[in-house]
Amino acid sequence: MKKADAAPGLPRRAFLRRWVIAVTAGEALGFMIPAAVGGVLAVAATPSFLVYPLMIAAGACEGALLGLGQSIGFGSSVVRRSSWVAATAAGAAVAWSVGMLPSTINDFDPGSPSVVPWILAGAVLLLVSIPALQWLVLRRVIRPAFWWIPVNVGVWAVGILWTLAPSPFIDERTALPVLFGTYLLAGLLMALTVASLSSLAALRVVQLHSRTENQQAEVTN
Repeated sequence: MKKADAAPGLPRRAFLRRWVIAVTAGEALGFMIPAAVGGVLAVAATPSFLVYPLMIAAGACEGALLGLGQSIGFGSSVVRRSSWVAATAAGAAVAWSVGMLPSTINDFDPGSPSVVPWILAGAVLLLVSIPALQWLVLRRVIRPAFWWIPVNVGVWAVGILWTLAPSPFIDERTALPVLFGTYLLAGLLMALTVASLSSLAALRVVQLHSRTENQQAEVTN
């Protein structure tokens, strides 16, 4: 049996290829912003009270580029690009605000039993932030839409592991170009992983949107 097109005039394989390329490019380019900003702030020995808001702003820029890549991957008729980009940028800002908290707290001890529940809660909030705010946009165009949240939580839980991969191989003696290059490679692999693992979910969104539009057209006629 021939598989249905992912979107009007766009075969399934073409859609998946467009999604993976656009999302990988958006997230990889976006990740370069906080990576570069973080590196500059570290070299400049910037006070922590300035590092925190600057890194959140850089993270929001990363989210904006990710959202742009995803909106391109979806196509022009599924979600309003400005709303999707804004929601993704806001979600990324929340994620970075949570992720940066431990480095701003004096005497933070991740091994303390009293801290572990807060770490787990923070990890959940970090992973949920982007898909939850995207869901607020997505629910306007498809039903059901809530499944987008757990699917993407799982996607990000896998993808974000790449950012932890360089840690065993670098230390304070690592040359700055090597340090930047290592984390940029990790960011690229994270972007590709997130794009690939979320591609079928994106395809489902487009199919549900197309079905909804067809049903509305039938009712109108």
